[in-house]
Amino acid sequence: MQMLKYSGLVIWRLGSRSSLRKYSAPGATVFKAHKTESSTNVTDRNVEGNALGIKDSPSLVAAAFASLNSPEPDEKKKPSPKSVKQSRAQQLDSQIIRATDVESLLLAAENPVISRRHALKMVSVLSEWSSNNKVKLSDFEKDPRFLKLCRILARTPTGQAMSSLTMAEDLSTVLGITGDDEAARLIGNLSLPQMIKVMKALQVKGRRSTPLLRALSYNITKQPEKIDLKKSADLLFSMAALNFPDPVLLDRICSDVIEILPENTDKPAVVNSILVSLGLLKYRHDTVLLALTMWIQKYREICRPGDIASAVITLATVNYLPAQLGTLIEEALLLKEDEMTKASSWLDLVFSLLILDKAQERHLVSTVRPEFIEKLLSAGEIPIPSRRKLMAIDAYIGLKFPSTTTRLAEDIAVGVPIVYTKEKALYVQSIMDTFRSLVSAETFLKKECQSGMGFLYDAEFVVDSKCHPVSLDKAANRKDVHRIAVLGLDYHDLTRKEPVPLGVNMLYSRLLQLKGYKVLEIPYTEFNPKDKLVTRVKYIENRLKEIISSATKS
Repeated sequence: MQMLKYSGLVIWRLGSRSSLRKYSAPGATVFKAHKTESSTNVTDRNVEGNALGIKDSPSLVAAAFASLNSPEPDEKKKPSPKSVKQSRAQQLDSQIIRATDVESLLLAAENPVISRRHALKMVSVLSEWSSNNKVKLSDFEKDPRFLKLCRILARTPTGQAMSSLTMAEDLSTVLGITGDDEAARLIGNLSLPQMIKVMKALQVKGRRSTPLLRALSYNITKQPEKIDLKKSADLLFSMAALNFPDPVLLDRICSDVIEILPENTDKPAVVNSILVSLGLLKYRHDTVLLALTMWIQKYREICRPGDIASAVITLATVNYLPAQLGTLIEEALLLKEDEMTKASSWLDLVFSLLILDKAQERHLVSTVRPEFIEKLLSAGEIPIPSRRKLMAIDAYIGLKFPSTTTRLAEDIAVGVPIVYTKEKALYVQSIMDTFRSLVSAETFLKKECQSGMGFLYDAEFVVDSKCHPVSLDKAANRKDVHRIAVLGLDYHDLTRKEPVPLGVNMLYSRLLQLKGYKVLEIPYTEFNPKDKLVTRVKYIENRLKEIISSATKS
């Protein structure tokens, strides 16, 4: 045993060449140096440090966690007896998997073939055991074999002092959120709670690392254990904040939520969090949405007004309102402005009720009153999205309740930029290119129309009952023609999973219909700009015939 511990020293004494000598294990790296220089072998350093009475500082443990993202040592990639190395590595993997307690796990740390991957795996296992109270940090924090693992993982033996670090702390610091490709390769060694904590750390830092997020999504999805409600809420919020709507992971989370939700009888906050995140992700999963909102409806007595409002806002966002939620909507209609935490929350609720076609006149008028506008202004300049909501509400009041005298101040709509995104502009342009084959002259087609109601519609034209275009000027006073408003719907205008128009787009269509238009919606799921021109023209012609035929019958 003594010879084994000092094998690195023996090798050094025998190796008098001036070149760098490397062996199959990272710890067996030996540099030729002055004869008085000690070996740099990890085991030797441990023995040497103990022999000199040097105690390992707690910061060494911290360094291990703070630096797991540092590059793998080159030594393990150098030539060595391949078959022997693979055999030892496989044996060590099996030994780690079979370990059931601290002693059997740290026994594996005595193996000379320990790589950073093995060290990470063992430290991760210890972390998980500690977080589950299976073991205590004091059971192993001073064990020389554990400190050896720390040295392998740490950038330096001293590291930075983090006296508050415990093994139960998440491994988001473990990966350091740098060196994404390296971190992604290590994700598979983490437990489910640790992977979720890494996802949360990415969200907190605002770091949208695609390789790391994909690795997390893949490995979380294949975990056999159920993702509880709290973890589901954390994951969904992180995915929404990082704009990473991985469909496979979203489906997995929703499946687990549906199964676990009935066990929850007293925690509305976590249900609310999941609902809000689904709305932010524009994810229309009807089954989970119904289950969550029915939960809010069933346990409404322990829910806050904000929980009910959030549920309605999510339903409006994804344009989903099943008949079973009548009680929830009734509760929402009874909410008062002073029950909301801020004025903008009341505006969001009223706008959502309008999208769902449930808002009453008193709700709508309350948002355009000068006193309410002052409350919005008290928090600073009214954001553009909120001003566009106010414009849509005011337009609806004017069209649906023309006798109402309380209207939005004109200056609110002044200077509100309503423009296309780059992607939307390209999609709309492809639609307009197609229309050239149907409506050739500009006198027949008006493009990029400002509705005055807080949104753009893409084009306006007029046709007769046989779908023949009519000049806009000549059609002004004719009642035997049909005014058509075009709304192109790109990827961002539809919900995820089940691609239907977002609630706000449905509201825009209703507003245009109230102004006398027939609305021609062209979703990207039906209209492909890459299709041949004749195919695109035929699609629009067929849609027009459907609209005119429906209007004639009604």
